Amino acid sequence: MIIRDYVIKEVIRTFAGVFLVLFLIILSTQLLRALSAVAEGKIALDFLFSLLFLKNVASLTLILPLTLFISILLALSRLYKDSEMVALSACGIGPGTLLKSISIILFSFIFLEITLALVLAPWASNKIQQAEESFKAEADIELITPGQFNVADGGQRVLYAQDMPGPTRLNNVFLHVDNGDTSSVMASDDANIVTDKRQGARYIVFQNGNRYDGTAGSLEYRFIKYKDYGVLLEGKILGNMTLDRESIPSTELWNSQKLSHKVELQWRISQIIMMIILALLAVPLSKSAPRQGRYAKMALAILLYVAYSNLLVVAMNWVRKGLVEPLIGMWWVHIIFFTLFGVLFVRQMGWLSRLKRNTYNALHCPNEFDELVKR
Repeated sequence: MIIRDYVIKEVIRTFAGVFLVLFLIILSTQLLRALSAVAEGKIALDFLFSLLFLKNVASLTLILPLTLFISILLALSRLYKDSEMVALSACGIGPGTLLKSISIILFSFIFLEITLALVLAPWASNKIQQAEESFKAEADIELITPGQFNVADGGQRVLYAQDMPGPTRLNNVFLHVDNGDTSSVMASDDANIVTDKRQGARYIVFQNGNRYDGTAGSLEYRFIKYKDYGVLLEGKILGNMTLDRESIPSTELWNSQKLSHKVELQWRISQIIMMIILALLAVPLSKSAPRQGRYAKMALAILLYVAYSNLLVVAMNWVRKGLVEPLIGMWWVHIIFFTLFGVLFVRQMGWLSRLKRNTYNALHCPNEFDELVKR
């Protein structure tokens, strides 16, 4: 009981440090991406911190298995480095006891990973997609800054308004639209932003202005004078939004027969299975000589994690392309690494050496007995 609590305490303490480091790395990466999205006009500045929160909730599904794997590896490696495992082995405490202690920790983290992979991560992805779609629906309005050139659609549309006396009113405004081979320019003293309540679409209506159509570098231009001219803004109706596969609730995936939905459900379940197998694999992998140091197996551990996660991605793409049946899916990857754990653990326990010794005795003892009888 004391040894079990000691091992659990070591793993939890190491887990806190490793999780903090990995979380800060992911947080800084997500912050840079979010700031880049704000600068490119893909999301609103007001949504920045909410986006960071939701992104990190979704990324916890991948962080948790890696953190637990490294934590168990470092905690048990320290026991070998400080020769504590030698003393424990002398008391009859071996890898089997360590595996039982790790199983207690793993049992607690399984529920957290299930909640993250099957509930919270899809919920966070759904919220992010809804926010992005909502911003796209209002982007042409929200991004209008009086006295500045407002670029949209990757530079294909440039809107300028000298003044914006109201949320839907513009003064001294012009709009340049790049149609590929040709371009159009609309200009007027006043314009209004109008919303079609039936369709949810938004229009910018120029009043008493002019339109110029033509090709850059050419003198052939068409001039149109109008009283009212409406231009459709790039808005979307949120009711027609199609959810990405990452945003679909797990209950809906479970009842679906679509191949893409089956693949996504297998991917979410695979994150849970990967955490279990990596945690078990860390027990035999942590065994090292005292002179090797605590971080001797770290490079190998990172290599195994990268290979595991990349093989899952490859297996997912094979199923998605129809190269592998969904029944086989990604399960073969888990079987490979669970087999690796079994081989390493059997070797650490010394069962192979004991089996060889028993086999040798069974084969050679009769001959030795016959020789003794003859004497």
